[in-house]
Amino acid sequence: MTAPHIIAARQNQALTELTTILERHDPEATMRLAKTNHGGDTVPTSPKKPLENATYLAESMLILAQIVDRELTPKKRGRPPKSS
Repeated sequence: MTAPHIIAARQNQALTELTTILERHDPEATMRLAKTNHGGDTVPTSPKKPLENATYLAESMLILAQIVDRELTPKKRGRPPKSS
């Protein structure tokens, strides 16, 4: 069985990398993630607070889904309809 401190370190590394990627693609992500972490600048790392980690991860996934949706949604083509 893997030691809990190794799992926590890997989770922290993954969340940190995810945060960096999100912030690069969505400038508002920094503020939203800080709000999720109650104003903290860093990724939640305490293994004794799994709810904070889960909330941070859920917010990260939501931001990522919005970025993907924005990038993959086809753009409307052609002229806009004439107004009467």
